[in-house]
Amino acid sequence: MKILLLMPDAHMHKLKIGPHVRSMREAPLSLTTLAALTPELENLEIRIVDGSVDPIPMDAEADLVGISVITGTANTAYQLADHYRRRGIPVVLGGVHVTILPGEALHHADSIVLGMAERTWPRLIEDFRQGKLARVYRDEAPPDGILHGVPTPRRDLIRKSGYMMPNSLHATRGCKRICDFCTVPVVWPQYFKRPVGDVVADIKSIPSRYICFNDVSLVDDLEYSKELFSAMIPLKKKWGGLATVEVAKHPELLRIMQESGCAYLLLGFESVNQTSLRDIHKGFNKSTEYKSVMTTLHDHGISVQGCFVFGLDEDDRNVFQHTVEQVLELQVDIPRYSIYTPYPGTALFKRLSSEGRILSFNWDDYDTMHVVYQPSKMTPDELYAGFKWAYKETFRMKNVLRRVVRCDLNSVINLVGNLTYRIFVKRLYSERRFATPYSKDDPRMAPADDAWFNSFELHAFERKEGTKERFVQDASVLSEIMS
Repeated sequence: MKILLLMPDAHMHKLKIGPHVRSMREAPLSLTTLAALTPELENLEIRIVDGSVDPIPMDAEADLVGISVITGTANTAYQLADHYRRRGIPVVLGGVHVTILPGEALHHADSIVLGMAERTWPRLIEDFRQGKLARVYRDEAPPDGILHGVPTPRRDLIRKSGYMMPNSLHATRGCKRICDFCTVPVVWPQYFKRPVGDVVADIKSIPSRYICFNDVSLVDDLEYSKELFSAMIPLKKKWGGLATVEVAKHPELLRIMQESGCAYLLLGFESVNQTSLRDIHKGFNKSTEYKSVMTTLHDHGISVQGCFVFGLDEDDRNVFQHTVEQVLELQVDIPRYSIYTPYPGTALFKRLSSEGRILSFNWDDYDTMHVVYQPSKMTPDELYAGFKWAYKETFRMKNVLRRVVRCDLNSVINLVGNLTYRIFVKRLYSERRFATPYSKDDPRMAPADDAWFNSFELHAFERKEGTKERFVQDASVLSEIMS
């Protein structure tokens, strides 16, 4: 049995460098985990292809194709799925976008997987072998919040040289926060943890000294985090991950993190405007404390990739210069900017849709580098121009040198990160695909054939008066999903 597992390439990867290109990030876990979950079968062959690293094999011989889908790759994923199905190969779709918009995905798949796959994927493979593949597989979350039985990913099936951080893993899933732009609480409405012993065993299976946690919010449970990081101290690893700015409020946790080898963290600062932070349900960030956060983390030997979002409803044309000034003053080691993006399924998408402010339903544009909605206090063109200016100003060589040479803290990480973003900025300015936001009159603004309304019952979405007739609910599909 030959199984081909794919992550599609997409427009967001076109620049070949930058925050979305997986070769400059950690290796994805979804496909290596699926491979590990596949039951051992006679003559089983599993091939993993990440389209942002290697070409997708359009003529591959396979008995079954599985494709992991996020919103920005959805159009490409559907094209690939249609291609393989025309060749007579059954296709299974899964991932965040499929979980949020199952009705849309079913038009392009023989079967879809919703939510986590630990229990559904082995059952799906067995059903496929017996010729009774179901249309929908949906895993129920463990009621105790403990993720038992997560296997060690098949890292041997990826080309490790294609990634800056090939040795990725996760200890938790989900997040206890509900930021309005984030899909995580939609897909994982509960915070899940793997047993510490399982995580430690996973880490021990990685021969490299350097590892990366893919968790969205690794330190949401303080006691769990302390137990995990304490258990990691004897392993002598260097690691990085994601956290909220609140991590700086816990001295004991930071001490243990430092002893366990924490070298860098990605923090979502999002905005330097406290009103904006409250509006996006991230009021636990205190902009007046950002300087203290940076100082505290630097004192513990931790570099910071700081993320900021442009286009919040309180943002006007002054936000770009003010943010860049704050980023330089805060001494953020590797700054990263994004455009506010209303991903389907989120509270933000629901709100902007109800206000008639969504400009594009073309999922290719949902990459945090396009303006897909009408901003409140500026035009789409002004938002996009300011976004590019902020990147260009932040990564001028004089500012890069200021960040890199001010201390020897994780100097290699900081140097590589800053030079990578500097190249990204040059390509951002030269690539015409990213040059101008679309207007409402552009034909590419037409909604997808099966938009988010197809699954509104799953997430308590409300239909608007005058919704286009083409958004027709498939009752049989929803009945199957809900059963």
